[in-house]
Amino acid sequence: MENLYDKYKIIADYHTHTVYSHGKGSIEDNVKKAIEKGLKTIAITDHGSKHFIFGVSEKRLLKQKEEIVQIRKKYPDFQLLFGVESNITGIDGGYDITSGFENNFDIILCGFHKPVWADKLSDYTNIFYNSYSHFIYEPTKEQIEKNTKAYINLIKSKPIDIISHLNYHLKVDMKEVAKAASDYGVAIEVSSRHSDCTEKDYEDLFASSAMLTLNSDAHKVDDIGNIDKALAVIDKYNVDAKRILNSEYCEFKFKSRTK
Repeated sequence: MENLYDKYKIIADYHTHTVYSHGKGSIEDNVKKAIEKGLKTIAITDHGSKHFIFGVSEKRLLKQKEEIVQIRKKYPDFQLLFGVESNITGIDGGYDITSGFENNFDIILCGFHKPVWADKLSDYTNIFYNSYSHFIYEPTKEQIEKNTKAYINLIKSKPIDIISHLNYHLKVDMKEVAKAASDYGVAIEVSSRHSDCTEKDYEDLFASSAMLTLNSDAHKVDDIGNIDKALAVIDKYNVDAKRILNSEYCEFKFKSRTK
């Protein structure tokens, strides 16, 4: 059987967690495992501040950045990116990074998580309730429209690089979100941790021109670079490797920020 890592020339994992949020390993643990697996790059992307269980304050994120700067000196031939998995906080496209603070990051992911402080009370009824209610019944057309609006407003208004685990606990119109992502130069993650997309979702995503990334969303050190499930999806749909950010074939550049 063909090795899909070799076929797609995977060289990076842009979604990993550490003990700063709810990962099990240190930053250096993640780096060592990535090198062991033959990767050239990883991003450290712990949760944004408004995740009220595992969120990392901006003060702590700055401490993490300092630690990353020191670790880079120990591994000069390896690319270690300082990032964050920020959280959608409102239907108007809000997220939990204060204005100007985004300049600290090399890469910004953003996705939906239920345990997050919303921007205002109406956001709980407009989008957060939609997530919890999906445990009881299928999302309605109106709910999907609101969820989709939140993602599109986010893409249009915030300097994010990657939408993480799209459709995880919040169903959207994939075609509409993918179009917005393509228009605004934002990539969509195909997650190996969360498989919440239907065949129709994948068909709509891959039919678009949106850029993609295959990530582990690793919470354990051994899962760094583990993107087998995402690779299987990509291969099933014959996706061009040039669309995949963490492929050697891709020439995509992240949004410019202060390093």
